[in-house]
Amino acid sequence: MHLPVIQMESIYVILAIAIAKHLKIQQMDMKGAYLNGILKETIYMCQPNSFKDGTIRVCHLIRTLYGLKQSGCKWNAEFNEKTKRQEYK
Repeated sequence: MHLPVIQMESIYVILAIAIAKHLKIQQMDMKGAYLNGILKETIYMCQPNSFKDGTIRVCHLIRTLYGLKQSGCKWNAEFNEKTKRQEYK
């Protein structure tokens, strides 16, 4: 699966067209995007330093986190599924 990547020139063209045609422009907050993917693999991680409780417990990840190789791909799959359900093309 290829992740969508856009060049800045493409964004400028889209914005110019939107302005010329008096279209409404909306923005999405993507800061938490990588936290919305659901993992199908079994992945464990050590407890973060801020959560250490003196045990050797590990965390079983259910959702993606920043830094995982799978995060971008899983988020993109989730995003594509939701946009297709709403009939975007």
